[in-house]
Amino acid sequence: MIRRALPLMAALAATQLSGCVAAAIAPLAATGALGTKAVTGKKKAQGSDKPAPRPEVSVGQGVSAVPPLIAPAAMPADLPPPTPTPPPTPTLADAPAIANAGDEGDAYAAMAAFVLAQAEAGQTGKQRTSALLDQRSLVELPRMRTCGDQRSAVLIDLDPGEAAFDLDDPPAPERGLSSHLRRIRGTGTAVVWVASLPDSQARRLGQSLKATGLDPLGIDKVMLLSGRETRKQQILDRAGDDWCVLAIVGDRKADFDEVFDYLRNPDGPVAIALEQFIGAGWFLAPPPIK
Repeated sequence: MIRRALPLMAALAATQLSGCVAAAIAPLAATGALGTKAVTGKKKAQGSDKPAPRPEVSVGQGVSAVPPLIAPAAMPADLPPPTPTPPPTPTLADAPAIANAGDEGDAYAAMAAFVLAQAEAGQTGKQRTSALLDQRSLVELPRMRTCGDQRSAVLIDLDPGEAAFDLDDPPAPERGLSSHLRRIRGTGTAVVWVASLPDSQARRLGQSLKATGLDPLGIDKVMLLSGRETRKQQILDRAGDDWCVLAIVGDRKADFDEVFDYLRNPDGPVAIALEQFIGAGWFLAPPPIK
């Protein structure tokens, strides 16, 4: 009878005890190294109120442990299921990932982060690189222009698609953009608005920007078609003379450079080479004013 109970004792010792205690008791019970008293405990003396003493089992040299009482009916299959482990509480180390997840609906967050980083690099004396394409490099490997000592600026294109900005359409600013622009201006970086409108409309455009809260103080620069200019690329070329353009924001790639309108193969090697600048000076985003 006792020998048949020993394997069960070994299994229960392995499941009920923890650490080195279970590891020591299980083989002892399985091989009979534990005596009858160690398995069943001393039976309660008739008429006595005191429970039978629990034996000690030596585990290693000079260390002893008292095995817990095991109920005969506590079979492993009857044990309650383990309590699910709750998900870990977010810590400060998770903040970047959480912040990125929260920026998924902010189309201008990536641009703002890039411009702020570039502005800080310029303050430490590092060489600034323009976001304007050096068109002479297109015959070899496309590269950006280098900046001189001009003031840093970010160019934001107002034209929706291939159409010119509509001054008669009630303006509604893109969510979150105004707060990004305040931080950018705080670094001394200029905000320059670009549109395919005649220069005579600069005042009206400035009023629209002020009404939307994107330029509440009316201090931003507006660059429109001047004189006989007919192409937005001419505006970009002038901007390169006056500013170190850290970033350009538009809703189509041709807002960065007109070369995208003249590529014979939009998926060819030149187009592939130009893709490296998307997110690193060129930023695709919805029109800032809808």
